[in-house]
Amino acid sequence: MSQENAVDDGPVIPIDRALLETWPGRFRFPDILIRLVAAEPVPDRPADAAGLARAVLARAGGRPPRAVCEELLERGEFDAVAYVRTDCPDLSTHDREALGRKLEAARAAAGEDVRQRVRDLERRAAAAGVTLDGLDVTALAVRARSRKTAADSALNAAEDALAKRMEPVAVELRAWLDRQTADATAPAPGGGPTAKRVRALVQAGELVAARTLLKREPLGSPIPESAAPLPPWNPRWDPNRFLDYHLNPAAPRPPEFASWEAADSSGKDLLAAYDRLQKADSTEAAEAFAGALNCFLGGSGRSGVARRVGTSRFHHTYFDGLFGTDALSRLHPTGRVDLYVGGPGATAVPEQLAEQAPHIAVAPELTAQDYTDRQPTAVLSLRDLLRLVVLPTDRAAALLGILARQWPVTALIGDRATNLATILGNDPDAAWRTLRWITHLSLGGGHAVAQAMENCTAMDPALLRVMLRYAEHRPVSAGTELWSGADGGWQRDDALVLALQEKLVARCGDATAEAAWWAALAVGDPATGEASTEDLLLLVEVCSDWPGARERVRAGLDALVARGLLARAGEGAGEHVTVPRSGVVRMLRAVGEQQLTGLLARLRHTRDEQDAGRSDAPDGPRPPAGWTAWERNRFASVPALARLTSAERSGATDDELTAIIAEAEAELRALDPAALADSTEPSATELAPMLDLLAAQCHDQYPGTILDVRCPPALRVDVPEAVLRAVLYEVLDNAARVVTGTDTGLVQVLAKTESPEVLVEVQDSGPGLPTESRGRRIFALSAAGREQGRSGGLYRARQLLRAFATPRVEPELEVFESAHPTLTGAALRLVLPEHAQ
Repeated sequence: MSQENAVDDGPVIPIDRALLETWPGRFRFPDILIRLVAAEPVPDRPADAAGLARAVLARAGGRPPRAVCEELLERGEFDAVAYVRTDCPDLSTHDREALGRKLEAARAAAGEDVRQRVRDLERRAAAAGVTLDGLDVTALAVRARSRKTAADSALNAAEDALAKRMEPVAVELRAWLDRQTADATAPAPGGGPTAKRVRALVQAGELVAARTLLKREPLGSPIPESAAPLPPWNPRWDPNRFLDYHLNPAAPRPPEFASWEAADSSGKDLLAAYDRLQKADSTEAAEAFAGALNCFLGGSGRSGVARRVGTSRFHHTYFDGLFGTDALSRLHPTGRVDLYVGGPGATAVPEQLAEQAPHIAVAPELTAQDYTDRQPTAVLSLRDLLRLVVLPTDRAAALLGILARQWPVTALIGDRATNLATILGNDPDAAWRTLRWITHLSLGGGHAVAQAMENCTAMDPALLRVMLRYAEHRPVSAGTELWSGADGGWQRDDALVLALQEKLVARCGDATAEAAWWAALAVGDPATGEASTEDLLLLVEVCSDWPGARERVRAGLDALVARGLLARAGEGAGEHVTVPRSGVVRMLRAVGEQQLTGLLARLRHTRDEQDAGRSDAPDGPRPPAGWTAWERNRFASVPALARLTSAERSGATDDELTAIIAEAEAELRALDPAALADSTEPSATELAPMLDLLAAQCHDQYPGTILDVRCPPALRVDVPEAVLRAVLYEVLDNAARVVTGTDTGLVQVLAKTESPEVLVEVQDSGPGLPTESRGRRIFALSAAGREQGRSGGLYRARQLLRAFATPRVEPELEVFESAHPTLTGAALRLVLPEHAQ
């Protein structure tokens, strides 16, 4: 924006307003245009006439109308731009069209800024427990479309009023906190962890939460500001010297160490375990550190067995507790995280870790990366541990804050939009709090960043995922927040808006549906998104003279409704559709007609085709197994198992039991999966309890085998319990029999949701599949191959799964390529239909 020339405050000759309204040169003076399009002044008002004169004198000679319009757009004087477009004869047709698009986009951005600021004020008032005078969002958005400064003035006044109402409450809480701190018999430096949390909450405006803590009541819904912060570390301090202070209580200590004592014995044990890593590169040292970290975080499960990664100086293990709190459990339902522990001389992690899921690496000589690209490996340093052990509470949140800013944001939101939808859940308030935790942990962003994301995406998981992934690579200036008002907010981030547009368009599926979406967007009501189908089709006829355009777009509408991207209501002439509204959708409305015109031209020459196919390869059954509690699972799908159980309870003789066993084996050989599916009532099975039970039975059968089961709670699949038990038995038994003879046999079972599918991946630390049994041939081994004990029942398991297909999912058992550095054996994946809640 150009600067105004200085004008003396002395007397000027007033200029008649009516004269300027007809002056051809008025379009070269932005301040004249602003005054001319403003509300009518009081007749013969000297101040108005003098102001008009000063506007002329400030810009002697004026400027080209196009440059004037660009400046007016920057200043938010939208009515003045519209006035120039309509009345200025010096603008070319091209300039008028370009300015029209820019004007509509700028007006849309201003409206979104109003909505975002109002929502932010409402949230701040609710968090502070004070009232907010009613703000008419619609009226403010209309004012912003005329003059952004007019809406900003009203919002600034509302913000000042809210601050005045919050200040007495904040003063009261600070005084209350000071009294409590002074009354303490032995106050901690700075008032202790609770006092620090209260001050952080008051500073953030979370006055309701601060009052709750002062009353010594538990927070109902933890938020990032309520977590105990990590103490700041002085770069001049030597972490190893501080470690010596912890491990050698008799050694002289400087005064500053007083506030760095470990909060409890678990912190001291963790530091002792770390010190052991500096002296020994061993399985025992790695397992001891994993166990100490597990205990420090309050993990409920046992820490994992350690296995060396190839020929490196690192051991692979795992631990629980990082996602154990209610606030964080949504981000990683299984809670278990892989840990790579290195000993002396371990300065770099093995290269194959780059292909793994996000994990942690710790070694005395390992340092965190000094570049901005995020990697699956997050380094946990001694300095981090020293800052953590002083915390009596909120350790998991503090540790995750260290790790998540090294990981890609997908570590917290999953690889697909469906994963993020599951994480956010269906409760809007819980989804908002979860988004705040994600932005806080991964991006270091506060309330304003989450508010910008909510306004832009309306909490649409697919759009949120685009925005979060974009944000992790966007540099932020020191002292500012992402998409701050000083930068114009997300509305001025052209690259972000383009990325969101591409995601919205991609969801349409094809060019026909995309054209229908742009048409609905262009004619829809800006506030509600509702569009008359007839108006929509009329716009299609205006944008294209192609005779087939109308019918193609109508077909596209049907496709969008079927995919849930549009909602339809009414019939005949009253039929209308509704586009789900979000900030970015309202922004894109300005270019809807232009996009539609281009798409209709392309549709004359494009056709969409899709092909799909499957092939099967049958194999034969394997000989029956024995009859321990574990091996009975193999016969879960045949009626004879129930007869055997009943006979055992009634005290049947050995001969009678042997006869029933023979019947069970015969029934298993003759089992027809299709007939079983036809005769079985549809039912859902909860996956986690079944996997836990099977893991315990498998461990009893193969005592040398460790099963690492990672399954989200309450995950249900549309496969009958007996069938799923028989299938899982075959897969787990196949892995456990191979690794049971090794010293550190490990079978990992990882369950995850990729709606509408549930994937269960089973990997083991065995030698891997023989070359002749790769791919589909693992399901069709020869009799000799079966006798070697590597497969057999996998064929039956596969056929059982395929028989229980649903309209949305075809279940499958398949081999997949794994890049895990230590689980180098067989890798099998079960594809199961997720149970719709």
